[in-house]
Amino acid sequence: MAPPAAKAAAAQDAAPEAEAAAPGDMPAPPPPLESEAFPGEGQLTEDERSRWLVLHFALPRTIMTCDLAAHRSTESELNDVLSQMAWGTVDPGSSEWVLESEEPTLDAPHSSLISYKEFCERAYPADDEMEEEARQENLLMAAEKRAAFTSAGEPGFKFRPMLEQMVKCLEFQSKALKKAYDIKKPILNEDDVPADPSRTEAHNILRYGRTYVDAVFCSSNLTKSNRRFSVVLRASSEEQLAPVQQELAAFCQMQHPCYDGKNKTQKPPPMNGEKGSRDMRLHDAAVGSIQSGKLVFDRRPGRVAEDGTETEPEPAVYSFPPFHDCYAGLMNQILGPGGANTAAIVEPNAEAGKLLLVDHEGGFAETQVQHVFFDGRIGAADSGSVDVRDVVSGEPVPFAQAKDVFLHRVDLFQAATDPEYFVRAVEACELNMSSGIVGSRKVEGGEEHLAPEAAKALPPVEWLHHNIILRCSFSGALLGPPSGSAWTSPRLMFDPSSF
Repeated sequence: MAPPAAKAAAAQDAAPEAEAAAPGDMPAPPPPLESEAFPGEGQLTEDERSRWLVLHFALPRTIMTCDLAAHRSTESELNDVLSQMAWGTVDPGSSEWVLESEEPTLDAPHSSLISYKEFCERAYPADDEMEEEARQENLLMAAEKRAAFTSAGEPGFKFRPMLEQMVKCLEFQSKALKKAYDIKKPILNEDDVPADPSRTEAHNILRYGRTYVDAVFCSSNLTKSNRRFSVVLRASSEEQLAPVQQELAAFCQMQHPCYDGKNKTQKPPPMNGEKGSRDMRLHDAAVGSIQSGKLVFDRRPGRVAEDGTETEPEPAVYSFPPFHDCYAGLMNQILGPGGANTAAIVEPNAEAGKLLLVDHEGGFAETQVQHVFFDGRIGAADSGSVDVRDVVSGEPVPFAQAKDVFLHRVDLFQAATDPEYFVRAVEACELNMSSGIVGSRKVEGGEEHLAPEAAKALPPVEWLHHNIILRCSFSGALLGPPSGSAWTSPRLMFDPSSF
C-alpha cells in the first residue's frame, strides 16, 4: 500500500489529464493504487483515503509517564502498567499470585491466567456496597501493591528488567546533552526534583534526566507526509496539561533541548506557523473544559468587527445533549479554518468516561473525517475510560465497532520502547476504517455502493448499473450528491473538505 502522501501526489499529477477530457465524455478513472491493502480499497475516493484525522490523546499512560493529577510518579505508574500486563496463577496452598508470563502483554497468553492487577482487585475488593471508609482503604492498598510490583521481594520482581528497559528508552541518548546539562541518571520520582524558577526552561525540562512527556507523538511524521490532521489533548486537570503544553511549544519552536540541533540532537522542521509551517502549539484560546453538560472555551479571542474595532472576548459555550452544537463547534470554530491545529479538553470529573463524538450511525456516516482516541486505560472488552457516542443519535457506539477505529488501547510498554508505535497505531486505525467504509457499502445480493468518484469512473455498462439501476433501487442514498456539488456530511451540515 502506497503512503497517503504518495497517493495524493499521484492524484494531483493525474488531475490535468482528467480536466482535459471533452464535455460529455465519461470521467477518467482515478489513478490506480500500486497495490490494495484489502480488497476494494481502490473504490475509496482520494479524500476518503487521506481523510482528516482528529487524534485525541489522553495524557497519563499514553503520552505521559506520570499522573500529576493523581500525584503518581513515573516509578509508580510504570509498575502499575506492568502489573496489568503480567499474567500468572494463584497458588492453591499459599493463595499468592505467581508470575507465569515471560513478557508484558495487554492480553492474557491463556484464558486460565489472571493479571496481577486483577489479583489485587480480588484480594482488596472495593464494591459499591461496602462502607466508604473500608472501600477507600482497599483501593489504596491495591494501588500500593501495584505501585511496588517489580520491587525486590514483590511478585513481579522478574519483570524489573522490563521496567528498566522502559526507563533506558526514556533516558536521554545524547552524551553531549547529558554533559552540557550535568545529567547523572534518570529520576523516577518527580517530587524529588521540583521545578526551579531560577533555572532556565531547558534545565527544568531536562531535570528528570529522561523523557516524561512525549511532545512528538506522531505530529512530526504526519506533518512531513503533508497529512491533514488535528490533535486534541485530553486531560483531567490544568496541572496535568501544563507540562505538555510547555514541552510541545518548545518542540514546535525548535527550542526543546532534546530537539534543537545542539549537543548532537536532532532538529525537526518548525511547527510554529513560521516559514509556511503548521502551528502545532497549544494556545490558551484552544483549551476548553467539560463540566455540567457544557463544552466551554473561556479564553477565546475577540473578533474584528466590520468597522475594524475588536470586540470583547466571549467564551465559546456548547451545551449537550443533543450533541450537534458541541461537535460542530469543535470541528468548525475551534479546529476549523483559521482555527487551531492543536486543542485540549479538560474533564475534571469524567467518571462516565471522556466524551468522544463521532458521526457514525452504525455504518460510517462520515467517511472524510476520522476521530481516534488513544488511551492506556481503555479496556480489553470495553471502552473503559472513553465514552464514544454517535453525534446525531447520542447513543453509545458499541465497543466492537469503535475498537481500533475510533479507539486505540495504548500499550505503554511498547509506546515507551518503540519510537514508531503511535505512527503504526494511526496507520492501523486508518486502514480499519477504510476497510469498514468499503464493507458498509455492500448491499443485499452482494452488490456494492461505490463512493461518488469511484462510481463515476466505471466503464459505461458498469456505470449504468451502479448510477442508474442501483440509484433507482436504493433511492441514491449511498451514491452521494450530483457531480460538482459541495460535499457535506449527510447528517451534519459542515464541509470537512474545506479544512
